Amino acid sequence: MSVVESTSPTDTAPSARSLPQAGGSRWLDHLGTAVMVTLAVFALLLLVLPSLIVIAISFTETRYITFPPQGFTLHWYADLFGRQQIIDSAITSLQVAGAATAIALGFAIPAAYSLVRGRYPGKAFASALIVAPQMIPGMVIGVALLFFGAFIAFRQSNLMLVLGLTVFCMPFAVRIVMARLAQLDPALEEASLSMGATKFRTFTSITVRQLTGSIAAAAAFVFIESFDNLTVALFTSSPRSRPLAVELYNLVQFDSSPMVAALSSLEILLAFLIMIVLSRTMGLERLAKQ
Repeated sequence: MSVVESTSPTDTAPSARSLPQAGGSRWLDHLGTAVMVTLAVFALLLLVLPSLIVIAISFTETRYITFPPQGFTLHWYADLFGRQQIIDSAITSLQVAGAATAIALGFAIPAAYSLVRGRYPGKAFASALIVAPQMIPGMVIGVALLFFGAFIAFRQSNLMLVLGLTVFCMPFAVRIVMARLAQLDPALEEASLSMGATKFRTFTSITVRQLTGSIAAAAAFVFIESFDNLTVALFTSSPRSRPLAVELYNLVQFDSSPMVAALSSLEILLAFLIMIVLSRTMGLERLAKQ
């Protein structure tokens, strides 16, 4: 005697309804992937293609900027290094960027730790106050510092430029360090404190060591932004000691030779080398997460 099992319509209904949902989910996944790839290609073209054009123009033999370049020469690079004003401006930019990076990180690391680990009234207000310069255009910060310096008889100088760049760049460093700090397990710090270590020793020996990657990423970002920032430097730098960004701005206004492209190419090379060093020491995946 055979027994025939009957399947009621209600037993097949859930699976039948799940098929369109699964198909719709796959369709959304494919659409999201296509959108991300399109945006990535667009961003790559928008960032890389102009840089390649600038680099190509820097090797042209003509005395004016033209694309495609005609011939190949290193004359404009030699002319660039032969100008003492350019060299002095590059040295000024390196000094200013180094000082701004050190000061910004010196404030950003404890500030990020306080915002992530701290429990105190007014924490939300402190967070908004620290990241406020991130929402203010650099030109506004530069103009504000210019007027404030005139009010207190503090003239334009490298010191004012360092202060302006520190204010402008520190929120980005705080955000980068906070993102990594929020992922750390506080149990390690609690274990260190329970074994008799002071809070300062725990912070320097446990926390900071785990933040090495994010600190390096923040330092690279602040240094590149400080080295190449124009909006703040234009209003706070001294006319007698101009940074490289201001010098490049003047060259674009009054000099149409490919030397402008050569100087821009060297700045692109500097940023590229910094990212190469970070990727070698940290790894591309870890650097992308930072």
